[in-house]
Amino acid sequence: MPPQSDQTVARVIEALGDGLPLTVRPFADLGERLGLSEADVLAVVRDLRAQRAIVRVGAALAPGALGYHPSLSAVAVAEERVEEAADLLRELPYVTHVFELDDRYRLWYALATTSRARLEVAESEIATRLGVSDRYRVLPDEQFKATATFAADGTPEPWSVAAEPEEAPPALDRDEQALVRLLQGEFPLAERPFSALAITLGECGYDVDERWALDSARELSDAGVLGGFEATLRTRPEPWRLALTTWLCPGDPQAAGEAIASFPEVLHCFTRRVPGAGMSVLALVEADDRAALDQSIARIAAIADLDAPRIACPVTEFKRTQLRFFAEGE
Repeated sequence: MPPQSDQTVARVIEALGDGLPLTVRPFADLGERLGLSEADVLAVVRDLRAQRAIVRVGAALAPGALGYHPSLSAVAVAEERVEEAADLLRELPYVTHVFELDDRYRLWYALATTSRARLEVAESEIATRLGVSDRYRVLPDEQFKATATFAADGTPEPWSVAAEPEEAPPALDRDEQALVRLLQGEFPLAERPFSALAITLGECGYDVDERWALDSARELSDAGVLGGFEATLRTRPEPWRLALTTWLCPGDPQAAGEAIASFPEVLHCFTRRVPGAGMSVLALVEADDRAALDQSIARIAAIADLDAPRIACPVTEFKRTQLRFFAEGE
């Protein structure tokens, strides 16, 4: 097959941004929209994946809709103890992200558990094992926006902390839980990917077929569990620049939070009560370099009518993994 033109590759990448259709032959249906053959679309996606221009093709799953309770937390530890504390956090299976900021709260981590009670127990155990008392947490109901993780390789990707669901999550049976576990991996780059998923499940002892896999994926989508199948693109070759900004809000923190969250360069935005200073809005801001970062922060301050924020930049990322749903022992 001849090499694909840059225009064809760009069109496929743009179409992938809308996600793959939940059909028997999603790559054929995607190609039909673009005027391309199924073979051409698969060739482009496979080549981009091999070159790591696409980091992952896989399912976007909502932890809250699966009954998981996420949290973003931080602890104040001495600089000389950061690596020791990070090693302890890295060993915990329910901790998915661990990173250091140049800030009073040097060590940050994201975690998720199967119940709010377990979340409270996990947080208490972490504080005890780290021997820290100065810490704080960001729970879902305090957030205005949460879109991406700290990525060390230049690629923002969806992150799991989201608002608590208004309704109880659907109860999944054994087969559906196995499908969710499988969907956390790579989506098969095949003509009939749901057939490939069913074959894998069959090899693991599950009595399912292609139609069941596709219908179950559609039901998960309707229930808000599955956000679709997406391609995570590596958008920049150079490391991306981040800053955690703390904006004091003498007025209405709700209005300030909504204003700050409206900027596309803001990846996370949430409120927090700062001892001695009242309510504040914390926002994670991303830009190409430090100069662009400073310009974005100044623009946010001007438009949101806020004083200059406190700024802390990332130092080290110690762990970044996917949350493993329905793992053994839960």
